[in-house]
Amino acid sequence: MKKFSLLSTALLLAGCVYPFSVELEDITEQSLVADANILLGSTSTIKLSYLQSLQVGQSAVSAGRPSAEVYLEDGSGHRYTATGSYGNYTIPAFVPSQDNSYRLTILCDGKTFRSEWIEPVAAPRITDLSFGADETQVHLLLSLEDDGSGSGYAGATLDEIWNFHADFLKELSYDPKSNTVSVIMNPDDSLYWCWRKYSSNSQVIIDYSSLGGKVNNFVVGSFPRSNNRNHREYHARVKLWNLTPEQYQYRKMLEENASIGGNLFSPEPGEVRGNVFCEEDPAVKVYGYVNISRVTTRELVLDDRYSRWKVPYTSLSEIPEENWLEMYGLGYTPVTLITNENMEYVPGWGLGRCYDCTLAGGTLEKPDFD
Repeated sequence: MKKFSLLSTALLLAGCVYPFSVELEDITEQSLVADANILLGSTSTIKLSYLQSLQVGQSAVSAGRPSAEVYLEDGSGHRYTATGSYGNYTIPAFVPSQDNSYRLTILCDGKTFRSEWIEPVAAPRITDLSFGADETQVHLLLSLEDDGSGSGYAGATLDEIWNFHADFLKELSYDPKSNTVSVIMNPDDSLYWCWRKYSSNSQVIIDYSSLGGKVNNFVVGSFPRSNNRNHREYHARVKLWNLTPEQYQYRKMLEENASIGGNLFSPEPGEVRGNVFCEEDPAVKVYGYVNISRVTTRELVLDDRYSRWKVPYTSLSEIPEENWLEMYGLGYTPVTLITNENMEYVPGWGLGRCYDCTLAGGTLEKPDFD
């Protein structure tokens, strides 16, 4: 059987191609790519896409995302239905049943695709979660240990919630009728402090197969010391689960592909055929992998001890007085006094995000982790 190279285009990145070593001789129609991370007790994600043989230059390309019905079932017949559409599906967190066997079913294009029955093992135990820093970066450090039932491979994701402030407290007001700027005697800080939440889809994969079942101070996440995560209060939550050697190799392949410029969660087939099969016709090729694992979590809070945030003076500009009204009409406003090149105090003008943290992506109410 001949070997051909696989070229796959990432959505929204036309022209970017990524080499693979996968057998394409039998791909004459659209083939399903299924990349599912089922975390028992936590939110699970399923990503579906198509692979289409071009039959030109011995290559294949991504051919869109299918609409499907997706559900998880256990050995007792309980079903957990996924929600979503066009290739992106989630299963909300649920209390796992006593039955240890699970499989994923995908009803798509008149066919039934199913994973193998999988008996998930316990997730490694998180023995420590801590923060450290070097000259430029803050690091979240994870230590883990398994009870002997683990494979020596693990996956992790990081969820974040942090309290940050806008660049400036608004200390000036503008009257367009008189074209004048005045000082606010008692500045209102209600739009100065906000909360922000981020849940990364990127998985961190950990190989501790040669470390005797333990990992110490693995860097599971980093951000610059100048980042607004350091302003006052930063909450981190790590989810950790076991990976089989085959699942690890598949995720490693995707990670290497993403380093070329792709998206780790735009599923790409490779040398690992996967563990999903077409029930009606086992000869139908299906790529990707379904991971079903138990999960453990740990949370940690950081104060501003590592902060190196500086007031970004360059985000405000001096505007000639004759242009104030025009700039105000374009959405600019005076925020606070700045020093110009002549060392004079003048109104510094900027957009709303400079003083309104809600316009910088924040919320006034503190969010919760899912």
